[in-house]
Amino acid sequence: MKIAISAPSGYNARELLLPLKPLLDQDSTVTNVYVISPAAEHSQVLFPDYSQKYHFLSNPKDQAGHDSLLQKVRPDVVVTPTIGLDPLDPPIIRAAKRYHIPTCTFVASWDNIFKMEHLKRFGHHTTPVSKPSSDYALPDYLAVWNQQNYDHVLKVFPELSASRITIVGSPRLDYFSHHDKIPSREELYAYLKLPNPENRLIHAGTTELYPFYYIIKQILKAKQNQRLSQPVDIYASVHPGGDISKHQKIKDLGIPTRYSFGYRAKAPAPDWHYLPTLTEIYLLVALFKHADILVNHSSTVALESMLADTPVINITYGRRFDWWRWRRSRVYRDFSQHYRYLTSSGGTTLVKRASQLIPTINNYLDHPEHKSAERAATIRSLITYTDGSSSKRLLDLIKKIAQ
Repeated sequence: MKIAISAPSGYNARELLLPLKPLLDQDSTVTNVYVISPAAEHSQVLFPDYSQKYHFLSNPKDQAGHDSLLQKVRPDVVVTPTIGLDPLDPPIIRAAKRYHIPTCTFVASWDNIFKMEHLKRFGHHTTPVSKPSSDYALPDYLAVWNQQNYDHVLKVFPELSASRITIVGSPRLDYFSHHDKIPSREELYAYLKLPNPENRLIHAGTTELYPFYYIIKQILKAKQNQRLSQPVDIYASVHPGGDISKHQKIKDLGIPTRYSFGYRAKAPAPDWHYLPTLTEIYLLVALFKHADILVNHSSTVALESMLADTPVINITYGRRFDWWRWRRSRVYRDFSQHYRYLTSSGGTTLVKRASQLIPTINNYLDHPEHKSAERAATIRSLITYTDGSSSKRLLDLIKKIAQ
């Protein structure tokens, strides 16, 4: 069996190729894996431990080139991480359909159906256009995280029958079930260069959509004034697709601030600054597991924290005297749009005023079990499978489609 997998960026490789690799390595029925990627010419640097089963192919420049490529390699199935959220994927899907090769897209994140809906209506524009359909290509099959995704896909793409949509969970979250490989709290603290693992750890998940400095400053001031009920350390993470220079004010406060583990300042290809090693993946899992509280606006790190049963605080107020910008920010809109899926089961605490933040932190420091049941309910709703089987479930689906 021959499988073609699109890997348009390091982020998408982390979502799809990396978690499937151990299973593909072991599966004797899969004889060839064609990885179509703009980073193909750098495969020896980016993918040094991939066997001869893997063939790295550069994305052609136009549709005719994609047609020729798939006509040549003739895989039994084509798998992509998007239908067009990454513009490198649609030409691959269209080429496969031209030669009647079945196609499957694994929807790489729990909130991507909302982005796909926008793509269908507007393309890659922010306002309606006459022919946005050229910006995406609908595959034969979709694999999604959960029932909400499943229902949403049927609403957005009624031309796709229910039998073509399968709930598989999230392969990259299978790592959370590999308990013997997750570093200890002491190892995590050493990696973060924090001195005392006996302190509680507050993980501040920053966003690029709205400044986070005002939250960090408030927590740090409470720490300095001994208003926190437990000794704490604060660590600030920056999305690998973000700009760490925007968070310099947090660094200036003396708070360790860094990109998500796996970020490379220098990359051999565009969009490949983020490609974590297996060691870095498990360190990231350790961060979610050993942090005592996550404080953030609205991002997927909340879901990963809840998977580790770590309390989550969502900040729903903006900076002082910044009401207009806050209300117009995408962060503010998130809470009434896709992020409501994450908060609807009550697994997070929504802090609506600055005066509520420190008491909420203290309550979680003293009672980490608070809302544990609600966190578990959120995970069941959004991730579906937590037994480490999502990668296998996805590969089984891919092989079934190929046959």
